[in-house]
Amino acid sequence: MSDIELGKGIALMPPEKPFTVHGLTFTKERSQGIAEDWMLTVKGRHSIAIRDVTWEVGQRDIRTVLPEQVPEMPREMAKFYERRRAGVYYCDDEYHTWMTARTVTFQPDGWPLHQQQPTLDALDAVCDPDSIQAACRLGIADIGHKGEVVTRDRPGKGELCALFEPECDEGAHAAFYAVTRVVPVLRRIGWV
Repeated sequence: MSDIELGKGIALMPPEKPFTVHGLTFTKERSQGIAEDWMLTVKGRHSIAIRDVTWEVGQRDIRTVLPEQVPEMPREMAKFYERRRAGVYYCDDEYHTWMTARTVTFQPDGWPLHQQQPTLDALDAVCDPDSIQAACRLGIADIGHKGEVVTRDRPGKGELCALFEPECDEGAHAAFYAVTRVVPVLRRIGWV
């Protein structure tokens, strides 16, 4: 498997091998799981580990993890690590998966916040349209309001979500997490 290019100077490196973890799921249940660490590389900076965990209790989530040796980093990055998870959910058809398209923005004191973007244009403005397109090429079928692309019962209702094809690239979920939750932070601190 080769690196996934997400933008100029940004790439997602595939995991070396899966490993077992014990911890709390997205919904705070204790469980054992199988994890893979994707490494987000930014030219001239240290790599950022994005952990994709499939838990034995049937949940899956993605988050950043702190490295064992913590390098010096801007305050915004330090506050971000291990605090913002994203769930990966199965649709009713049990084949497609979906994730929210929440982004990370900042309060005046620099504290990172998840924020729902109301439109695709707003998502592009925060995340960079080229990075979103790079993630979409990995097997995202659609991005839109949950009522349109996931449940298909409430046009224009619900927060923005990404719907993934059943045969999407292995790194599609980690890439979408990276471009919506990590790249906005990197843009704010001037790393990209």
